[in-house]
Amino acid sequence: MVQSSDETASFIKEEGIVESISHRKAVVRIQKGGRCQSCGSREACGVSGGGDMQIDLENELEAKVGDCVEISLPTRSLMKLSLLVYLLPILALILGAYLGRLVGTEILQSDSTVISVACGAAAMAAAFFGLRWFDRRVQLSSGFRPRMTRILFSVSTSGGAGSK
Repeated sequence: MVQSSDETASFIKEEGIVESISHRKAVVRIQKGGRCQSCGSREACGVSGGGDMQIDLENELEAKVGDCVEISLPTRSLMKLSLLVYLLPILALILGAYLGRLVGTEILQSDSTVISVACGAAAMAAAFFGLRWFDRRVQLSSGFRPRMTRILFSVSTSGGAGSK
């Protein structure tokens, strides 16, 4: 399904080359470039090193190996996932440490430091396991996955013109 520029206005777009096709899936190589270099989180996501990134996508456009394609990800989805991945573990750590301090001082009437640290670490670990479970579920949701939105240049076209 091809989307117009109005529909993709709130999308992050990248270009990539189709490396391989398997059933209805395509492996697309994205060259790390300008957007990655200007991103403040590039060190955290692992794209700061050399080389290209590969991504598995549904091949809805029936692209062929060698085709140059546009890949889009909804900005809203990226923001939601970023907040969840960065904020949830920190909030879990703080809340766990606070509850551990309360349990240590009010209920157990002992030194709350060890209990606070242990509860904070346990809550943060639980948040990471929850995120891992959520990641598996999100992979099934099309709203959070990048999509191939158009073929910019097809190796199968003789005149070099892009197809849609």
